[in-house]
Amino acid sequence: MASSSIFIYGLCSSAKINVESIYLRLKDYPEDENTYFNLELISNNELIGEYVIVQNAQESYYNPQQRVFESKIVPKANVISFSITDNYLEIWGNKTSANKLVFELSNLLKSISINNIEITINMLLERLKGYKLKVSKVCFQDFLFTEDIVGNFTVDLSSYGDAFSILQKYNDKISSMTIILLCDNSSVKLRITAKGRVTVYKSRSSLDDEEILFLHRILLNGGEN
Repeated sequence: MASSSIFIYGLCSSAKINVESIYLRLKDYPEDENTYFNLELISNNELIGEYVIVQNAQESYYNPQQRVFESKIVPKANVISFSITDNYLEIWGNKTSANKLVFELSNLLKSISINNIEITINMLLERLKGYKLKVSKVCFQDFLFTEDIVGNFTVDLSSYGDAFSILQKYNDKISSMTIILLCDNSSVKLRITAKGRVTVYKSRSSLDDEEILFLHRILLNGGEN
């Protein structure tokens, strides 16, 4: 199953953030064959894009005629998917890729500061109240089993009746949890860690508009179901 981590940043400026202006600025990026943007302006407050970094890499292959392994230099593309909606930047990928894109955008959009938004388990539990969800695997750390025994353990709560109450009761001991958010006609599986890392078990391109909106409501705005 494909999975991607989501990194969310707030965009701050002394003037009102204008996504269309950001789009035009990125369109003027002095691209070459090694780095470039693929961009689509969805509306005046939303754009989606890819930041592509092409690097040469050495690849090994077997030559059956010579019966030896040989190597060749091939171009490899690192495609970093992102979107900008209102005052938020959302990056799908790994932390290294996210840092590369934030660094490049910070240089291009000098009037806008890009700040990481912290996502905590406590915050998500508060926002998830009232939503339909299933709790799967939960990892607890420094859990007090008896008076003198403390340890870490993992439990599958998918068959437990009121699993959400367990999350609320022991939220300060959760190191990570996996949940399935139930949308109207689909579901989205998430893993959240105590360090604020959010992993979605779907690629962004496979999520429909309803699922994206649902994720934004949970991760950014809270809101009511």
